[in-house]
Amino acid sequence: MADYSSQSICPIPAFYCCYLLRSTVRHASLYIGSTPDPSRRLAQHNGDKTGGAKRTSREKLRPWEMVVIVSGFMSRAGALQFEWAWQHTQGSRHAEVERGGNDEPGLRICPRTGKEVKTRGKPCSSLRNILANLHILLQSPYFSEWPLQVQFFSEDVYRAWRDCADGLLDDTIKVVTAFGSEQACDIDRKEFLGKAGGIGALEIGYDHLAEYVEKSLFLLESEEQIDCGVCKQRVDSQHDMIAICSHNPCRCASHLLCLSSHFLGAAAFGEKLVPRKGTCPACRSQLEWPILMKEMTLRFRGQDEIQRLVRRRRRAESTRKAKRLNSVNLYSEEDTSDAPKSCTRFGRIGFLGRTYPCMDNSNIGELGSSIESANSTNSDIDSVSTITPEIELYSRRKPSTKVNCSGSYAKSDWDDAEIIE
Repeated sequence: MADYSSQSICPIPAFYCCYLLRSTVRHASLYIGSTPDPSRRLAQHNGDKTGGAKRTSREKLRPWEMVVIVSGFMSRAGALQFEWAWQHTQGSRHAEVERGGNDEPGLRICPRTGKEVKTRGKPCSSLRNILANLHILLQSPYFSEWPLQVQFFSEDVYRAWRDCADGLLDDTIKVVTAFGSEQACDIDRKEFLGKAGGIGALEIGYDHLAEYVEKSLFLLESEEQIDCGVCKQRVDSQHDMIAICSHNPCRCASHLLCLSSHFLGAAAFGEKLVPRKGTCPACRSQLEWPILMKEMTLRFRGQDEIQRLVRRRRRAESTRKAKRLNSVNLYSEEDTSDAPKSCTRFGRIGFLGRTYPCMDNSNIGELGSSIESANSTNSDIDSVSTITPEIELYSRRKPSTKVNCSGSYAKSDWDDAEIIE
């Protein structure tokens, strides 16, 4: 008997998908699988990492490219269920309604009785047939209620999809494309898709929920009283299942059942039990139900993952701060190196609010002798030794004047003094 106790306490996975591989050497070779990390899984199929599958281990078929992925599964079990149904569509109960008995069963001779026995023929594994089976599953009443997204990474595969998609899909299922230009070189394209292709840009972790989770924890751990945004009753953060608005400025918290009823009633979903989306009771913003559930299950069941998420976020913030600080220090050093130095021969020093040229040790003696000569002949200004023009330590003295009652200045001997340049 399988033990589901460990899986029941896990949060909703950040990412899980089913994918379709195609050999870049022979396009008729296809493979269907599932994984939580498409880039790592593709590297395993191509032999760059250990693992992979036996059907993709033949070197003459490598490299493989991931041409289609179906994501948005709320559990690993759901992704595996869809994978099996995609691989065995003719035997899946989810495709019975869509087939409607139009396929004629084949006939074979029973070796034991010799009678003709009705049986289903061998399913065709062509690209067109696989895409048609994918379309059948997405139209089924069971999988059409899931918030799935189909993403194409090859333009020719997308054209084949449009040819075989003879019906409209449910609004909850999104179909997007992520392929380059057809004018790209085939060799470069094979190398690009064989390594990772557009799947390298997929968000497969909880990093995009980091700020959302921090806001929810801060709100629920505060001591202030929180009332439900729908029923207006007090919320018990320790025992109630609480959904928080995913928009950063909004602080609306609601009971899970209250918010679900609010979404279902506003959108008139009828007898459905799980809503798809709705509007926040406080800020009236559009909310996606899968995003709310991912955050809530991560908050309740993923304490270890939250700690790792917070550590990575803080580490990234500290790295950004260190880079900014280094850039500021480097800019300051460049400004300092470009500015005149204060301890070189051709520098200048500040004294009494003015700047003057600085000198080295060889000029100190000359400066001392010049000053002594100037002081000894203060009475005779004309006999003062000329001071080197590059060196000027003192500002010109202001004449000592006295103010008379009329406000005029008295004449001083310094008025006839010669200015030393």
